Amino acid sequence: MGRDDSMAPVTVRLAAAGIAIHAINHLIVLVIPPTGWNVGTVYHLLGAPVYAALLLPILAGCGWARVTITVLLGCQFAGRFVVWILFPESGVRLALLAGWALSLAVLTLLWLPRASRRHFRASALPAAGRAVPGADPA
Repeated sequence: MGRDDSMAPVTVRLAAAGIAIHAINHLIVLVIPPTGWNVGTVYHLLGAPVYAALLLPILAGCGWARVTITVLLGCQFAGRFVVWILFPESGVRLALLAGWALSLAVLTLLWLPRASRRHFRASALPAAGRAVPGADPA
């Protein structure tokens, strides 16, 4: 998968913790009224294991996992606007604000700190001694 996840910088480990919180939230939201089967139920049932499955690749520095979680969080970020309109209760809105803040924190931690960029870039580099396709052998 790449590197040992114990090598992940603190910024990436904090982002992974935020992703884990999102995964847990996908399950918690299923038991908060109004409950029932709808698009949101399916989304949350699918989202929880997908977010959880991305944790180890993120910690290992897999760039595809960082891009995947970015797309997922971006879609979730946009989807919260729909929930904001459909459920104007203050408790729901507080949860949405917290979710937006957490998503922004995760994305910031994955993309902006130099240590995070280095972590994902280092995993993309070929191991020492392996030939790079298309590289000059000299």
